[in-house]
Amino acid sequence: MKVAKRETAVLIRLSEREKRTLKRKAANYGMTVSDYARTLLINSDDATIRVIDTEPLRKAAHELAKQGTNLNQFMKFLNTYGIKVFDAGEAQRVLAREVETFMEVAEALAALRREADRNNIQIRIDDFDNPDAEQEG
Repeated sequence: MKVAKRETAVLIRLSEREKRTLKRKAANYGMTVSDYARTLLINSDDATIRVIDTEPLRKAAHELAKQGTNLNQFMKFLNTYGIKVFDAGEAQRVLAREVETFMEVAEALAALRREADRNNIQIRIDDFDNPDAEQEG
């Protein structure tokens, strides 16, 4: 069987962790990284890539960051005007809501990670900390 001459390259960028994983998987099959990737990319019709849309979580994280800014402003107000000029009960209720929201988001993220790990799903979080970053399409 004659192998076609390979004259064209495709460049992909990987993290060091991804590169180690790719090398390990290729070695498990006794293949080079190029042969392994080529086989998966070209010859495997049943390869399924599962990606979870994290946009709602990214927006929630952005909202939490905004709440952090509000909390900083609140602390500046207290430092400037003193504790006697605000309603302690209302402040406690606001802070309790923020803590509750943070805990809900944290648990949702943990549940998402557990579910993804259990089902071998890759979660793509390109720029989770920057809600204004455009998603690649």
